[in-house]
Amino acid sequence: MDFFDLYKLSQTHKVLSQDLRTNMLSHCYLISSKDREYLSMLCLFAVKELYCVADDKPCNTCINCQKIEHGNMVDFEIYPKDKSLVVEDILNVVSSAQVRAMESDFKVFLLNNFDECTIQGQNKILKTLEEPPSNVIFILSCENLGLVLPTILSRAKKIVEPPLSVDTIDKFLAGKKIENSRVLASMSDGLITNALNIAQNKDASKILNLSLATLTNLKSTKELLDYSSQILALKKDIPFFLDTMLAMLRDIAVVNYGGKLLFENLSSEYKKLACIYNSQMIQKITQKINEIAQKQEFNCNMTSVIDTLLLDILEVKFLCQK
Repeated sequence: MDFFDLYKLSQTHKVLSQDLRTNMLSHCYLISSKDREYLSMLCLFAVKELYCVADDKPCNTCINCQKIEHGNMVDFEIYPKDKSLVVEDILNVVSSAQVRAMESDFKVFLLNNFDECTIQGQNKILKTLEEPPSNVIFILSCENLGLVLPTILSRAKKIVEPPLSVDTIDKFLAGKKIENSRVLASMSDGLITNALNIAQNKDASKILNLSLATLTNLKSTKELLDYSSQILALKKDIPFFLDTMLAMLRDIAVVNYGGKLLFENLSSEYKKLACIYNSQMIQKITQKINEIAQKQEFNCNMTSVIDTLLLDILEVKFLCQK
């Protein structure tokens, strides 16, 4: 499975193909996903679908699809030209939208990361969206709909892409020959961007070992300071560590029932841990980790948060002993 296959399964393809069949194309599509890598791909294939000359759109091989792939489609413009959309970009779009298409029936403007555009910039394009030029289509991509002006939202056809399934991301990663694809997919929160970032993390093996060691060797408050220091040293990778803990707890819960393990190479260690962690323990610790993950999003004091988590794990192990 590759990006082309993913696009064919997407909500964006479903909406555009329907609009093309019924000749009901909107002048503005707002495509939203929390997955930046996936979102970027979706928008590019959406443009290909609009320009594709094949019956089964997008074909990804026709002359127009190839022009878009190589940046040679004259009537297609991508913004921002630099890192983020600025007022100058929007002014250029508004001006260029008034110029007729040169080699096709319409022009397409792709405005990536539109939610990062300033309020001033969004207001600059508002009138153009209210009174769009004929034969012009705008595609706006965003990760956070809450940062887009309501007046913009009301003038666009919104397409919200849900997180992908573990199976889908697993197949995508496997298609790229990425090892441990199932593990990465299960820890990605349905986002390809997360899965690829984890795969590229050179400290991944260290984090996996620390997660297993914490579950195995944390037995009293004597070890708390050592493990707390190691976890806090991960800094931006603390969410990865917490996700790994959750994945391992899930594996421990199913190892004796023949269920498919996320970390299949750890089956012998899991069988030992299954003698320590009963289902009640796993449920309570999983709940504690999920609570910690939420606190991290609100920028709480992580030293206190991690110390509390480790103490909670010790308490649960003591209260729920077999």
